[in-house]
Amino acid sequence: RKPLMAMLLLLPWVVGRAGPSAGVVFLSLVIAGFAILRALAETAYFPWSQEFIPNRVRGTFSAWFTVLALVASAASLAVAGRVLEAGEGLGRYLWLIGVGSIFGLLGVAVMAKIPGGEPIRDGGSAAGHLANLREALGDRNFVAYLGGLAGTTIGLGLLVSFLPLFVKEQLGLPAAAVVRLDVVAMVAGGAASLVWGWLADRVGSRPVLMPAVALLLPLPLAWLILPRPLPHAVGVCTGLYLLYGLGVHGVGIGAGRLLFNSVVPPGKNTAYTAVYYAWLGVTGGVAPLLAGGILAAGGDWRLRLFWLRLDGYALVFFLALAFLGLGWWLYGRVRADGRYGTRMVLRSFLTRILQR
Repeated sequence: RKPLMAMLLLLPWVVGRAGPSAGVVFLSLVIAGFAILRALAETAYFPWSQEFIPNRVRGTFSAWFTVLALVASAASLAVAGRVLEAGEGLGRYLWLIGVGSIFGLLGVAVMAKIPGGEPIRDGGSAAGHLANLREALGDRNFVAYLGGLAGTTIGLGLLVSFLPLFVKEQLGLPAAAVVRLDVVAMVAGGAASLVWGWLADRVGSRPVLMPAVALLLPLPLAWLILPRPLPHAVGVCTGLYLLYGLGVHGVGIGAGRLLFNSVVPPGKNTAYTAVYYAWLGVTGGVAPLLAGGILAAGGDWRLRLFWLRLDGYALVFFLALAFLGLGWWLYGRVRADGRYGTRMVLRSFLTRILQR
């Protein structure tokens, strides 16, 4: 997909020769092709990653992967912002696209050295793959995991899709402060990832996953009961964004480790991870559409219940809480991947604190 994205360098030439309408069609085709190739690549990456990442350090690997990805993203955004500020005209965008495509090709070259990812020995026929898909969907443990994934994904999507708009319009924060809140969540989540990953490799995935989801459960209710406009909004919102960053990265590390260490059988990981990736895409797309529909339909809806303001945002927060609770309950029905239970770990942790 890197050379395909590099074809955007031809966009000015297409617009100059054939007009803006042809440029829109060309751009749409490039984006659609990129999306298809990305889906193919990521579908293949999941079963491959189960081979080259050892189970005993999967949590730590995921944590460092998250930290390095955040650092790389921050650096690239900083460079891109500097280039756009310093330059003029179309050339600065073309320069960024070209450099980005080169870095992408370098990443592919590095990945080529990683072992594993061999084809299935028996040939992997289409009929066999369909049979494996049916078997995966008949696995109750896997279905419970998919249910937990759907609950948390939709719940978090409902919570954060329009949260910047809510913070700006309803609580009165300026746009610059809203951007800084995202940075707070990223930095806090990156730092917490190292702790979550270390802990997951020592006590198991569910003792990390379940408390992390529990950290997120109060957030929709907290946003709901805040007065509008909010005095000292920056401090309160910073604390809530900080809690979100801590929880969401714990969910990512715990759920990912649980999936590959316990839920997905290594011998049939292609079918399982294909269903997982498709389901992740569907549930991730449902949340913003649902939230946007609710806000559009409830735009003129205004009610008061004591000090609570009930409107479209309130309904979105209520649904986010319900879906997060459903996800937490369904994740609790997934078979654990270690000898330590969540209650056992929390009891031991609290006992040590009280003894000190």
